[in-house]
Amino acid sequence: MKSSNTNTVHAALDSCFTYAEKIAALQATFKGKTAEAVRAAILPDVASYKKYSVPLVAGSGKAEGTKVLDKEHANYEACRKALGRLVSAIVGKESSGAKEEIEIPEEILKAAEKLAKLCAQYEDSRKLASTAVAQAFAK
Repeated sequence: MKSSNTNTVHAALDSCFTYAEKIAALQATFKGKTAEAVRAAILPDVASYKKYSVPLVAGSGKAEGTKVLDKEHANYEACRKALGRLVSAIVGKESSGAKEEIEIPEEILKAAEKLAKLCAQYEDSRKLASTAVAQAFAK
């Protein structure tokens, strides 16, 4: 017997997979670009998203000569956070400022894809996957 939430749960899962696909496409588009370059490129698109509709205004101070989100707009904070999250997802979180390219052997990539698919069935799937890998290394 299907629960009344089945369609909603399936739609949420579909959204997760769609998000991952779209981020992968954006990563390919912006490969090798800095976080600042990616941010500048997607800023107008995020600002104009129908849920935010935050106008861009002329920057001042260190942002002079650029367009920035209007801090006075009611959706400013939500838009700013969404922009930051998208940029982080596209370029990855870098602690040193320089992203190191690493070639991943095919067998490891396939194992990682299988792990990601298995973990996607659970809440906090990324945390679950990274914890599982850490525990495997600890053995």
